[in-house]
Amino acid sequence: MDIGVPLKDLGAIDVSGLLKMIETLTEDDWTGNTFRQDAVASTAHSATDNIMIKTEWHPTASTSGLQHFEDLICVWARAKGHDPQPFLPIAREDTDVWPVYTMPEWNRFKDVLGPVIEQALAPVRTPRGVVTRLALVRLKAGAQIAPHIDAHAMAAKAHRIHVSLSGTPAVEYKIDGRKFVMDMGHVYDFNNRVRHSVRNKGKRDRINLFVDYYPNPGLVFRNPMDVSVPLYAPPTPRIN
Repeated sequence: MDIGVPLKDLGAIDVSGLLKMIETLTEDDWTGNTFRQDAVASTAHSATDNIMIKTEWHPTASTSGLQHFEDLICVWARAKGHDPQPFLPIAREDTDVWPVYTMPEWNRFKDVLGPVIEQALAPVRTPRGVVTRLALVRLKAGAQIAPHIDAHAMAAKAHRIHVSLSGTPAVEYKIDGRKFVMDMGHVYDFNNRVRHSVRNKGKRDRINLFVDYYPNPGLVFRNPMDVSVPLYAPPTPRIN
């Protein structure tokens, strides 16, 4: 969302529980599921390791020709030699832009993430708002995200909220031509509709929690003539 400025510091929150949980994550937790990098993320964001917990998706976001998110996961998993079942979403929320899918990782992390999300979204929360993307994102020491503008449909509608979990001045954000750093435990509203990049010049990995929040979704009108279903998996249960 274009928030009119490159970055807004929304203040500090309590991330102590989340930091303790991150310390327990293994390398396989970070790199064992590459679905987002392989099939969802843009080229720029494929430089990061992700634990994807919620994501929006629409057939127009993929060049696969597949019409259902469940089928995209099944095709990807089988190409990797995986059983698709553990990767399939557990819930779907429809919005007037794109559907939003909750991934199985939510069941593992919800007790810790829930309070952090509540605090992080307090300054922007609305009665009908929807979290459209939720992920733990790691940018390794020495890595960088190339300059880009987030161009997907939801980027114009949703706040891109960063919760900084490894604040260090060695991680440099360049947003609309200006340089910024993020402080540990602070929440930032990040303008992803202007050109931006990230460079980790330090010796430690950068870890952030991304929370995309669509504050004012419109009414959802479902086409009663659309009775299509995934080919390779059952439809994800809708929760709205």
